[in-house]
Amino acid sequence: MRFVRKKENTSRYVDNIFSVTQAAKADKQAINATAGCLYDEEGKLFTYDCVYESEKSITPAQKAAYASSPAGNKDYIEAVSRFVLEDRVHNHYATMATAGGTGAIYTAVATCLDEGDHIIYPAIAWGNYKVIADENNLKPLTYDIYDLDDMFEKIDMVQGKVFLIINSPCENPLGHAYSFDEWYKIFNKLNSLNEDVVLLCDIAYIDYANNDPKAYFDLFNGISDNVLVLLAASCSKAFSYYGQRLGALIAINNDEEFLDHYLNLCSRAARATWSNLNNAAMLNIAKVLNEHYDDYMKELTDAKEMLSKRTSLFIRQAKECGLELYESADGFFVTIKMADNESRDAFHKRLLDAHIYTIKVNKGIRVALCSVPLKIADGLAARIKELS
Repeated sequence: MRFVRKKENTSRYVDNIFSVTQAAKADKQAINATAGCLYDEEGKLFTYDCVYESEKSITPAQKAAYASSPAGNKDYIEAVSRFVLEDRVHNHYATMATAGGTGAIYTAVATCLDEGDHIIYPAIAWGNYKVIADENNLKPLTYDIYDLDDMFEKIDMVQGKVFLIINSPCENPLGHAYSFDEWYKIFNKLNSLNEDVVLLCDIAYIDYANNDPKAYFDLFNGISDNVLVLLAASCSKAFSYYGQRLGALIAINNDEEFLDHYLNLCSRAARATWSNLNNAAMLNIAKVLNEHYDDYMKELTDAKEMLSKRTSLFIRQAKECGLELYESADGFFVTIKMADNESRDAFHKRLLDAHIYTIKVNKGIRVALCSVPLKIADGLAARIKELS
């Protein structure tokens, strides 16, 4: 194609999620289980009162102003680092603000990998991993998220730098979470490698996980010198702040001097892409975390309970009616297991015809229970099973 780079993907880009979501919104009979956003029991987008009450104190001048730097405002960086890491990480780290969790992931990929390098991510995963890999002309290797041996086999296939993406807990779309023992084995593997290793942890949904989802952060304190851990955090999910496009990339390494160099590299990349982030959003999230933390945590607990009721009910009823799901622990989604993508496509079409809107993933159909009120989730598994 003329005028564009030679290794450009010229296939027509259609976002699977946005297109099906728009179709659901146009259907008055729709059961809309598409969007990765939390909705309340009235079917409205869930928002945190403390976040939007706090936002009222942001002045028009502050909303209009540029942020202090491409890397983000100092108060925001300090507050979000404290919020994410919870005093668990005693190793060196550096944080920058990003345009959502997606911006954090894209920045990590663009700053760490060269064209033609390998990138490793789950075989059943958020579709944007592949889009980002394609945009950077990378070679993807995918692993079975339920099989650590398969993950390790893919790691051993790479000659040179290893770049591994793990989305856990609350994996999108499966809801999978690695146990602490599994994380221990993963870090043993990465620490044993002779090559440089970048572990990108996509923690967009971690705040909605139960038990102690950040226990494995303790392992960041014992990484080898050849390991760089990157955390991609999302204010979109954590604060139901989707449209403000705010997140963070936190880099953890044994070498403080390297982290200073890396943060500079990321800042340059940010300046060359989004240039400057949402100043008002950064001011507000810092204010919420510094002044209204207890209010936020109470609302978050209520949101988690609301989500957990839906997922527990759906998983139990799926088991009762024989609807086969991938093993799930926490999160916004559950996924129906399909033998192959041909049968998946046919089943998805039957669901659409029955006004049940879901998202196709590799060998599965994602059901976004985050957007389905409990009264609609009740009995939904059986309705889906009847169409199989």
